[in-house]
Amino acid sequence: MKKRLLSLALCAVMSAGLIAGCGSSDSSESSGTSSSGSAAESSEEASTDTADVSNFPEETIKIGVESFDTTDEQFMALQEYLDYLADNMNLEMVYSESIDSAEAEMDFIDSCASAGCDAIFAYYNVSPEAIQETIDKGMYYWGTEQYAPDYEDNEYYVGCYTFTEDDSEENGDYLGGYELGYSLGEQGVKHVFYCNGGASFGVQMFIDRQSGFEAGIEAAQADGYEIEYDSSADVIEGWPGTDDFTAAVSSKLSGDYDGAAVSFNAATLFQPINDAGKADSIKIAAIGGVNDTYYDAFNNGLVSTIVYDCEEVVFGNGIVAIINAVTGHGDVTRDGDAAGRVLTYRWTLTDPDQFNAIYDMHDAGEYYITASDVANLCAEYNSSITFDEINEYYQSFTLENTVK
Repeated sequence: MKKRLLSLALCAVMSAGLIAGCGSSDSSESSGTSSSGSAAESSEEASTDTADVSNFPEETIKIGVESFDTTDEQFMALQEYLDYLADNMNLEMVYSESIDSAEAEMDFIDSCASAGCDAIFAYYNVSPEAIQETIDKGMYYWGTEQYAPDYEDNEYYVGCYTFTEDDSEENGDYLGGYELGYSLGEQGVKHVFYCNGGASFGVQMFIDRQSGFEAGIEAAQADGYEIEYDSSADVIEGWPGTDDFTAAVSSKLSGDYDGAAVSFNAATLFQPINDAGKADSIKIAAIGGVNDTYYDAFNNGLVSTIVYDCEEVVFGNGIVAIINAVTGHGDVTRDGDAAGRVLTYRWTLTDPDQFNAIYDMHDAGEYYITASDVANLCAEYNSSITFDEINEYYQSFTLENTVK
C-alpha cells in the first residue's frame, strides 16, 4: 500500500483551459460577493469572469435537501453554500428536518413532491427504497458516495460523487480513516487510542473508517514510525453521552497515550483532555470540518489532523448534475451509458495555514467554486460541456492546487 493513499490527489495535474471563464478570481456574483481563484485556472493570470447567472436556469429549479442532523456543522456549512447558490442562481432549496428513520425519509420525499420539487439532493440516505420513491414521484435523485448500480440506467438517477478511482476496492470512509492513522504516525505520536463511533453497532461507514485507520497505522509502522496501537485495548466504542464512553475516555487519558483518532466530531474530547491536563501533550486526528468548533483547537495544536470534505467540491457537483438533468441535458450526467460518478478528493489538513485559508474564505462568504463556475458546468449555459470535463474539473480541486 502506498504511504498515503489520499496524497495521490495532491499529485493531480490541473486541467488546462478546461472551461472558458471558470475559476474566477476577484470576480463578483450578482450579490456583489467577491470570489477567489478556482483550482481549475491553468495560468498565473486570474480570470475576470463576472457573469451574472441570477436568471439561470430560465425556470426555477426546486431541490429537496435531505439531512440526518440539521445542527451538524458540516451540514450547516453545506447549507450556507447551497443558499449562496440559490441567492445567485434561479434555484430554490427545501431542507428536511433531522431525519432518523426510513419513514421520516419517505415522508420528506413525498412532501417535496407535493411542494413541486424537481429533485432530491440526498446528502443523507436511510433506505434504498428512497431512490425508487423519488423516481416514482417524478423527481431526479442525486446521492452521496453510495452509488446505486440498480438504478444506473434510470434517467432519474443522476449519480453521485466518489473518493476513489474506478478500479479501487476501498471507499472514502476507509481512505479517511487511513489518513487519520498514518498522519498521527507521521507526526511522531507514540501511542494512540481510537474512538470508533458506530462500528461496534454494525454501521458500515464507521466499520470502514476503523478498517482504514488500522491499515494507516500498519502502513506508518511499516515506514518506520514508532506509533503503537492495539485493536483489543486501544478502542473506545460507541458514542459520547453514555457512562461507558465517559469512563473509557477517562481511563485512556490517565494512561500514556499521546494521540487520539476520532471517527466523528472530536470536540467531545476537548474538555476531558483539558481537565486531564493533557492539552499540550496529546494530538487529535479527526474526520471533521473547517469551522468554529475546530478553529482554536487546530490553531493551538490540540487537533493536528482534519480529514475534510470541502463542501463546494465534494457535494457541490450534485447541484451541477441536477441542473443538467432538469434542463433536459441528462446526457451530461452520464458516464457512457451509466449514471456518472464524479471523482473528488478529501483534503487532509495538518497545517494551520491551510485551515485558516479555507476558514477565512468561507467566513467571508466566498467559495472556491462560484455560482458562475457552476453555470459553466451546465449544458444549458455552456453547450460544449461534457461529463468528462465536469469530472476533470472537480478532480482538479486538490488541496495542493486549491489552498495556497
